[in-house]
Amino acid sequence: MQFEEICRENYARIYNYILAKTGVKEAAGDITQDVFLIAWQKGDIFLCHEKPIAFLYTTAANLVLEYHKKTGKTTSREMAFDDAKTAVNSHDVFEELCLLRSAGVNEALYRKQVLSGLKPKERDLYRKYYIEKKPMKDIAEQFRMSETAVRMKYVRLRRKVRRLIENLHLDDF
Repeated sequence: MQFEEICRENYARIYNYILAKTGVKEAAGDITQDVFLIAWQKGDIFLCHEKPIAFLYTTAANLVLEYHKKTGKTTSREMAFDDAKTAVNSHDVFEELCLLRSAGVNEALYRKQVLSGLKPKERDLYRKYYIEKKPMKDIAEQFRMSETAVRMKYVRLRRKVRRLIENLHLDDF
């Protein structure tokens, strides 16, 4: 995967994570830039990292801790890193925010509508990861694909699912 591609796919997630931790848009923007600058400076070390997204979140957590120290805000180091691990292991920060926002929405009621808007292979991917909660590694092995290729399929699938959900106009309820 190329550096530019990793940036495009993860910039908003890292920014939203940092914004949630600092509560200051300007600081979140500056820290996000620093995260990606550090990744760029690491070059091949970053690009060959087993989990580049984990590298980004760990770097973000470190820089948020530095920010809190400089501004006099107190935060627990363990809490920042636990949150970073959670963000890496969860679907993404956007999805977490959507889950919080739609806590009152009955997902089961709309799942059929969303799944009906997907092609059969997309439905199969959706079910395996989001419903059956299978690890990405296992799904990649099952489809005889690289884990990176499967992750890209999920990036595209999430975008399509978001569009389908937006078309349901859940805000009207």
